[in-house]
Amino acid sequence: MKKTSCSATASRVLAVVALAAVLAACGRGEEETTATPASPPAADGKAADAAAAPAESPDDKRMANAVATGKVAAPVDLKYDVLAKPDVGQPFEIELALLPRLAADALEIEVTGIPGLTVVSGGVSRFEGITAGERYVAKVLVQADAQGIYYANVVAKMITQVQTEARTFSVPVVVGAVPAAQKTQPQQDASGQSIQSMPAVESGGAQEPAKK
Repeated sequence: MKKTSCSATASRVLAVVALAAVLAACGRGEEETTATPASPPAADGKAADAAAAPAESPDDKRMANAVATGKVAAPVDLKYDVLAKPDVGQPFEIELALLPRLAADALEIEVTGIPGLTVVSGGVSRFEGITAGERYVAKVLVQADAQGIYYANVVAKMITQVQTEARTFSVPVVVGAVPAAQKTQPQQDASGQSIQSMPAVESGGAQEPAKK
Protein backbone atom coordinates (compact mmCIF):
# COMPACT_ATOMS: atom_id res chain seq x y z
CA MET A 1 0.00 0.00 0.00
CA LYS A 2 2.81 2.44 0.78
CA LYS A 3 4.54 1.80 -2.59
CA THR A 4 1.30 2.38 -4.45
CA SER A 5 0.67 5.61 -2.53
CA CYS A 6 4.19 6.87 -3.27
CA SER A 7 3.80 6.10 -6.98
CA ALA A 8 0.49 7.94 -7.11
CA THR A 9 2.00 10.92 -5.31
CA ALA A 10 4.96 11.04 -7.71
CA SER A 11 2.61 10.90 -10.68
CA ARG A 12 0.58 13.81 -9.33
CA VAL A 13 3.76 15.86 -8.77
CA LEU A 14 4.93 15.23 -12.32
CA ALA A 15 1.51 16.17 -13.65
CA VAL A 16 1.52 19.42 -11.67
CA VAL A 17 5.04 20.29 -12.92
CA ALA A 18 4.05 19.56 -16.51
CA LEU A 19 0.90 21.64 -16.17
CA ALA A 20 2.89 24.54 -14.71
CA ALA A 21 5.32 24.38 -17.62
CA VAL A 22 2.46 24.44 -20.13
CA LEU A 23 0.82 27.41 -18.39
CA ALA A 24 4.12 29.30 -18.30
CA ALA A 25 4.62 28.74 -22.02
CA CYS A 26 1.08 29.93 -22.74
CA GLY A 27 1.68 33.01 -20.60
CA ARG A 28 4.79 33.91 -22.58
CA GLY A 29 2.90 33.43 -25.84
CA GLU A 30 0.13 35.76 -24.69
CA GLU A 31 2.68 38.38 -23.59
CA GLU A 32 4.43 38.24 -26.96
CA THR A 33 1.10 38.46 -28.77
CA THR A 34 0.05 41.44 -26.65
CA ALA A 35 3.38 43.24 -27.15
CA THR A 36 3.42 42.79 -30.94
CA PRO A 37 0.89 45.54 -31.91
CA ALA A 38 3.17 48.34 -30.66
CA SER A 39 4.06 49.67 -34.14
CA PRO A 40 0.82 51.50 -35.20
CA PRO A 41 1.52 54.63 -33.09
CA ALA A 42 4.84 55.12 -34.91
CA ALA A 43 3.07 54.74 -38.24
CA ASP A 44 0.45 57.27 -37.14
CA GLY A 45 3.22 59.66 -36.16
CA LYS A 46 4.77 59.41 -39.61
CA ALA A 47 1.39 60.05 -41.19
CA ALA A 48 0.96 63.18 -39.07
CA ASP A 49 4.37 64.46 -40.16
CA ALA A 50 3.55 63.77 -43.81
CA ALA A 51 0.28 65.69 -43.49
CA ALA A 52 2.18 68.82 -42.50
CA ALA A 53 4.39 68.67 -45.61
CA PRO A 54 3.12 70.25 -48.87
CA ALA A 55 1.25 67.72 -51.01
CA GLU A 56 2.97 66.67 -54.21
CA SER A 57 1.33 68.02 -57.36
CA PRO A 58 2.01 67.51 -61.10
CA ASP A 59 2.20 71.31 -61.32
CA ASP A 60 5.41 71.29 -59.26
CA LYS A 61 7.36 70.14 -62.32
CA ARG A 62 6.45 73.23 -64.35
CA MET A 63 6.53 75.76 -61.51
CA ALA A 64 9.62 77.45 -60.08
CA ASN A 65 10.41 78.34 -56.47
CA ALA A 66 10.08 82.02 -55.67
CA VAL A 67 13.00 83.61 -53.83
CA ALA A 68 12.17 84.92 -50.37
CA THR A 69 13.44 88.43 -49.64
CA GLY A 70 14.08 89.93 -46.24
CA LYS A 71 13.66 88.03 -42.99
CA VAL A 72 11.81 84.71 -43.05
CA ALA A 73 8.78 85.03 -40.78
CA ALA A 74 5.56 83.41 -42.02
CA PRO A 75 5.75 79.61 -42.44
CA VAL A 76 4.74 79.58 -46.11
CA ASP A 77 6.52 78.86 -49.41
CA LEU A 78 5.69 80.09 -52.91
CA LYS A 79 5.89 78.57 -56.38
CA TYR A 80 5.09 80.47 -59.58
CA ASP A 81 4.67 80.11 -63.33
CA VAL A 82 4.18 82.59 -66.16
CA LEU A 83 1.32 81.06 -68.15
CA ALA A 84 2.12 82.73 -71.50
CA LYS A 85 5.07 84.46 -73.15
CA PRO A 86 4.91 88.10 -72.01
CA ASP A 87 4.59 90.76 -74.72
CA VAL A 88 5.04 94.49 -74.30
CA GLY A 89 1.77 96.26 -73.62
CA GLN A 90 -0.22 93.02 -73.42
CA PRO A 91 -1.57 91.71 -70.07
CA PHE A 92 -0.31 88.25 -69.08
CA GLU A 93 -1.00 85.95 -66.14
CA ILE A 94 1.32 84.83 -63.35
CA GLU A 95 0.13 81.76 -61.43
CA LEU A 96 1.04 81.69 -57.74
CA ALA A 97 0.85 78.54 -55.58
CA LEU A 98 1.26 79.16 -51.86
CA LEU A 99 2.24 76.24 -49.64
CA PRO A 100 1.69 76.91 -45.91
CA ARG A 101 3.56 74.68 -43.46
CA LEU A 102 1.28 75.49 -40.51
CA ALA A 103 -2.45 76.01 -40.10
CA ALA A 104 -3.89 79.52 -39.87
CA ASP A 105 -7.21 81.32 -39.79
CA ALA A 106 -6.51 83.11 -43.08
CA LEU A 107 -3.87 83.65 -45.76
CA GLU A 108 -3.66 87.00 -47.55
CA ILE A 109 -1.63 87.76 -50.70
CA GLU A 110 -0.67 91.18 -52.03
CA VAL A 111 1.18 91.55 -55.36
CA THR A 112 2.88 94.73 -56.56
CA GLY A 113 5.21 95.46 -59.49
CA ILE A 114 8.36 97.52 -59.85
CA PRO A 115 8.27 100.63 -62.12
CA GLY A 116 7.34 99.51 -65.64
CA LEU A 117 5.32 96.48 -64.46
CA THR A 118 1.67 97.19 -63.63
CA VAL A 119 -0.71 94.86 -61.79
CA VAL A 120 -3.92 94.88 -63.84
CA SER A 121 -6.05 92.60 -61.63
CA GLY A 122 -5.73 89.99 -58.88
CA GLY A 123 -3.32 92.04 -56.84
CA VAL A 124 -5.03 91.05 -53.56
CA SER A 125 -6.32 87.58 -52.64
CA ARG A 126 -7.51 85.99 -49.39
CA PHE A 127 -8.08 82.38 -48.33
CA GLU A 128 -9.92 81.31 -45.16
CA GLY A 129 -9.35 78.27 -42.93
CA ILE A 130 -5.77 77.45 -43.92
CA THR A 131 -4.62 73.83 -43.57
CA ALA A 132 -0.96 72.86 -43.37
CA GLY A 133 0.28 71.06 -46.48
CA GLU A 134 -2.53 72.26 -48.77
CA ARG A 135 -2.02 74.33 -51.94
CA TYR A 136 -3.66 77.73 -52.41
CA VAL A 137 -3.52 79.03 -55.98
CA ALA A 138 -4.06 82.60 -57.16
CA LYS A 139 -3.61 84.22 -60.58
CA VAL A 140 -2.42 87.77 -61.14
CA LEU A 141 -2.76 89.74 -64.38
CA VAL A 142 0.16 92.10 -65.05
CA GLN A 143 1.40 94.24 -67.93
CA ALA A 144 4.86 95.57 -68.88
CA ASP A 145 5.50 98.91 -70.55
CA ALA A 146 8.71 97.87 -72.34
CA GLN A 147 11.08 94.98 -72.91
CA GLY A 148 13.29 93.94 -70.04
CA ILE A 149 13.51 92.00 -66.81
CA TYR A 150 10.93 92.87 -64.16
CA TYR A 151 10.08 91.64 -60.67
CA ALA A 152 6.70 91.15 -59.07
CA ASN A 153 6.77 91.47 -55.29
CA VAL A 154 4.49 89.07 -53.41
CA VAL A 155 3.68 89.53 -49.72
CA ALA A 156 2.04 86.51 -48.06
CA LYS A 157 0.44 87.02 -44.63
CA MET A 158 -0.45 84.13 -42.30
CA ILE A 159 -3.19 85.36 -39.94
CA THR A 160 -4.22 83.75 -36.64
CA GLN A 161 -6.08 85.01 -33.56
CA VAL A 162 -2.72 85.45 -31.85
CA GLN A 163 -0.62 87.20 -34.51
CA THR A 164 -0.05 88.03 -38.19
CA GLU A 165 3.19 86.92 -39.84
CA ALA A 166 4.35 88.00 -43.30
CA ARG A 167 6.86 86.73 -45.83
CA THR A 168 7.94 88.56 -49.00
CA PHE A 169 8.89 86.90 -52.30
CA SER A 170 10.33 88.14 -55.59
CA VAL A 171 9.04 86.71 -58.89
CA PRO A 172 11.16 87.51 -62.00
CA VAL A 173 9.49 88.15 -65.35
CA VAL A 174 11.29 88.49 -68.71
CA VAL A 175 9.35 90.55 -71.27
CA GLY A 176 10.37 90.46 -74.93
CA ALA A 177 13.92 89.89 -76.12
CA VAL A 178 16.46 90.96 -73.53
CA PRO A 179 19.13 93.20 -75.15
CA ALA A 180 22.57 91.67 -75.53
CA ALA A 181 24.10 94.44 -73.40
CA GLN A 182 21.78 93.50 -70.57
CA LYS A 183 22.61 89.81 -70.89
CA THR A 184 26.34 90.47 -70.63
CA GLN A 185 25.93 92.95 -67.80
CA PRO A 186 28.45 92.39 -64.95
CA GLN A 187 27.21 91.23 -61.58
CA GLN A 188 25.59 93.72 -59.24
CA ASP A 189 27.35 95.15 -56.21
CA ALA A 190 26.23 94.81 -52.61
CA SER A 191 23.78 97.70 -52.94
CA GLY A 192 22.08 96.12 -55.94
CA GLN A 193 23.52 98.61 -58.47
CA SER A 194 24.99 97.34 -61.74
CA ILE A 195 28.76 97.62 -62.03
CA GLN A 196 29.66 99.45 -65.25
CA SER A 197 33.00 100.62 -66.62
CA MET A 198 33.11 104.38 -67.02
CA PRO A 199 35.19 106.30 -69.66
CA ALA A 200 38.31 108.09 -68.44
CA VAL A 201 37.85 111.82 -67.76
CA GLU A 202 40.69 114.33 -67.44
CA SER A 203 40.70 116.34 -64.25
CA GLY A 204 41.96 119.89 -63.80
CA GLY A 205 44.06 119.13 -60.74
CA ALA A 206 46.87 116.79 -59.93
CA GLN A 207 44.72 114.89 -57.49
CA GLU A 208 42.39 112.20 -58.74
CA PRO A 209 38.73 112.73 -57.93
CA ALA A 210 37.61 110.91 -54.80
CA LYS A 211 35.74 107.71 -55.46
CA LYS A 212 32.16 107.63 -54.25
